[in-house]
Amino acid sequence: MNKAIGSGSDGGEWAITRFLSEEVFNPKKFGANIGVLYGVSVFAGAVYFIERYGDLLAQ
Repeated sequence: MNKAIGSGSDGGEWAITRFLSEEVFNPKKFGANIGVLYGVSVFAGAVYFIERYGDLLAQ
């Protein structure tokens, strides 16, 4: 298999693995990741609510 372009300096790390370890699972970025998760959850909840109960809002 080919490694992704721009893989780590050691040459043995996939780009997606490096991204996950540096951005998603990094303890220093935990607060920002929770903020993003919260925003996505509120957006998804609003979309679900409008799809399910939109007829009650537009009378």
